[in-house]
Amino acid sequence: DVKFWRSRALVRLGRQPEDGDGPSPAQADETEVVTQHQETKVLMEKLSEIEQLKAKADGIYKEGNLKEATHFYTLALEKDPQCEDTRTCASLYYNRSSAHRRLGEFELALEDANMALVLHPKWCKALYRRGILLLELGRFAEALTELKVVQRADPTIDEDLEQWLRRAHHWLSKPKGEVNLYHFMKLPMDATKDEIRKQYHQLCLLWHPDKNGGTEEGRQRFEELQQAYRFLTDDERRDRYDFGIWKDRTVRHHTKKREKVKDSIDETANANELEMPHWYHDCLLDDKVESVFWGDQGPPAWLQTKRRQHQQQQEQRRLREARTLAS
Repeated sequence: DVKFWRSRALVRLGRQPEDGDGPSPAQADETEVVTQHQETKVLMEKLSEIEQLKAKADGIYKEGNLKEATHFYTLALEKDPQCEDTRTCASLYYNRSSAHRRLGEFELALEDANMALVLHPKWCKALYRRGILLLELGRFAEALTELKVVQRADPTIDEDLEQWLRRAHHWLSKPKGEVNLYHFMKLPMDATKDEIRKQYHQLCLLWHPDKNGGTEEGRQRFEELQQAYRFLTDDERRDRYDFGIWKDRTVRHHTKKREKVKDSIDETANANELEMPHWYHDCLLDDKVESVFWGDQGPPAWLQTKRRQHQQQQEQRRLREARTLAS
C-alpha cells in the first residue's frame, strides 16, 4: 500500500518519463508490486490508456483532422476525471485548446487553456495560449497584460511573441465596435492564406443565399463574407488591419526598468536625497498648488520639507540681489 500511494503521489507531481529516459519513478514502483496489488494494476492500466489516446490524438491533430482529435483528447481526459496525473491532463487540455482554436471555437479553447493553468500554474505555454485567445475574443486589455507577463517570464518562448504584442497594442487602440473579420470568419488571427481559403469555401457552402431561403439577411451576410475574404487575402491591407502603426515598433517590455514601490517614505531623510515620484514637477514647490488627493492632511511630509528648502533658497537669493544693488 505504501508503494502504491507513493506512486500516486509521484503521478500527481507529474513525474512522468521523458523520451528515452526509461520508466518513471512511479512506474518503477508500480511494476514491483503490480502482481500483488490490484489498485496498482488499475492505475497502471489507466495511465497506459491515457498515453495511448493522447498519442493517437496528437497524430490525428498533425494530420489536420481537428474534430476527431478533440474527440480523442476528450476520451483521454474522461479516463482520468479526477486529474490524478495533473501534468498529462494539463497537456491534454492544452492540446485540445489548440484544436478548438483552429476550428474557430475560441470560447471552448479559452476554457481548456484555463483548465491547463489550473492543473499546471505558471505554465508559460498555457499563459501564452490564453493571451492569444483573449485577443481573438476581443478582450484586448487582458490579452496585452497576459502577453507582457509571458514576455517577462520567457522572452524566447516563441519568435512570433512580439508580433502578438504588436497586435494587442494595435487592437486595443481600435475604435470600439469595429468589425473583427477574423471572428466573423471564425479564423485564428495568424491563419495562413490556405487556411483562409479553406474556411471561406466551407462558409460559402453554409451561407450561400440559395441554402438560406434567399433572404435579404442571407445575401448580405454572403456579400460580407466575400468582402472579408478579399480583404484578408490582401497582404498589405491585412498588415495594416493587424498591426497599424505598431508594425515595426519595439515591444520589448521585459527590458524596461521598473521602479520598486516602497511601503512607506522615510520622512527623516533629506529631501534632496529622496527619490521623487514619477509625477513630481517643480510647480509643486509653489504652496498655492495643491492636489485633491492629499485630503485634509495636506501635502506629504517630503514635499513640505522640499518647499521649505525652496523658500529658504529663494529668500537667500533675494538677499544677495539686495546687497548687490546696495553696493
